[in-house]
Amino acid sequence: MRLKFLLTVVILLSGYSAMAQFKWPEDPEKRKDAQTKWTLFSDSEKSGQYEAAKPHFEYLLANYPDVGESLYIKGIQIWDETFDNAKTDAERLKAADKVMSLYEKRFTVYPESKKDNIARQANSAFKFYYKESDKTKYLLDLFKLAYELEGNEAFYSLGRYYMNIAALAYARDIGITEDEILAIYDRCIEHIDYQIAKAKAAKKSTKSMDAVKEFVDDKLAQLNLIDCDFIIEKLVPEFKADPQNAELAKKIFGQAFNGGCTDAEWFVSVAESVFAADPNYGVAYLLGSRFSQSKEYDKSKDYYRKAVSLTQDNTDKGKALKQIATIERLAGEKAEARKVALEAAAIDPTLKEEMYTMIGDMILSSAECDQKQSQVQDRAKFIVAYEYYLQGGNQLKANQAKSYFPSQGEIFTEGKELGDSVFVGCWIQKSVTLQKRPDQQ
Repeated sequence: MRLKFLLTVVILLSGYSAMAQFKWPEDPEKRKDAQTKWTLFSDSEKSGQYEAAKPHFEYLLANYPDVGESLYIKGIQIWDETFDNAKTDAERLKAADKVMSLYEKRFTVYPESKKDNIARQANSAFKFYYKESDKTKYLLDLFKLAYELEGNEAFYSLGRYYMNIAALAYARDIGITEDEILAIYDRCIEHIDYQIAKAKAAKKSTKSMDAVKEFVDDKLAQLNLIDCDFIIEKLVPEFKADPQNAELAKKIFGQAFNGGCTDAEWFVSVAESVFAADPNYGVAYLLGSRFSQSKEYDKSKDYYRKAVSLTQDNTDKGKALKQIATIERLAGEKAEARKVALEAAAIDPTLKEEMYTMIGDMILSSAECDQKQSQVQDRAKFIVAYEYYLQGGNQLKANQAKSYFPSQGEIFTEGKELGDSVFVGCWIQKSVTLQKRPDQQ
């Protein structure tokens, strides 16, 4: 009996808590009327009988519009479902207009809720009206207001639909300017970048947010508004006047890719500013490539090394190390080139043949290491090259190197024997077992 009593108390308290969320009329008859209608409406709505719920909903809306905000939340849900299941365009338009009117009435009766729900209205409006040309301006204004009220805290998908309707507005030629399109793009990117940073700080996945950002970027690119002339005339002067402005640099960086301006001289400075504000593998690798092209090898190696440190992906690490090895080889730093090439092959085994072949090629062409006092000693470097080629799996090159081995006669003349250990100095610094050319019997 005690348990039954306690359960009854819990149920009564729960009911009281729910009832406390409503504003019932003080007049007893009206209060009873409102509560009865709410019960009929709520029971139908909860059981999914939306058509049966609608008359009770309309009665409450007409007679008790401030009974509770949940009236509007449930009403919007009902009519949104009606839109999804409508059979004709007329039915869909009626349902859409009803949802929008309910949002507006909700914001009139509960003005404090507008700030937290205007983005929901905007996203719903896009779903309802994006195909309707005469609703384009309405949608643009609604999304603009949503950003003004909710700011970067709005749900991350808001920018996707705002940029989409902006692109449609441009295609429909309703008078939207290129500057307005770019301003909308900037607002959407600022929002999604904020949401991505927030998710990363909370160690949450950003996959869906990254997709929104990619969509927004693609929409701008499809409009072909950004070209090199635009960037040079409007954005580069701003950057030169304020080179520490990371946000501006990031904006120019992205638009330079869309506009095909990455070969411009100013792009390197922009990329460096972007990297300084947000170090990442992609920009570091790009800068390494650009400085390599301009033969600024020290800067190039520095950025490639930074790229290596900024990724956990061994393929990407190996890719950057391979570039450093190539630069060292070009600079004549063969010992360092070998060291880095071996590092690249160890990190990414798919590079082994290429890197070991590079080392073999450097040894094969190291005429500067010849002392010109002993044919056997000078030709021993070809045995070293042969061994690198073999380790890398390049049999063709290995056979080529083998053809340069010392001859039997050279070995005999110098008083040496096959199998002797020969040390190769210079930068090579390697001991090998003496072998003869394969054409020697």
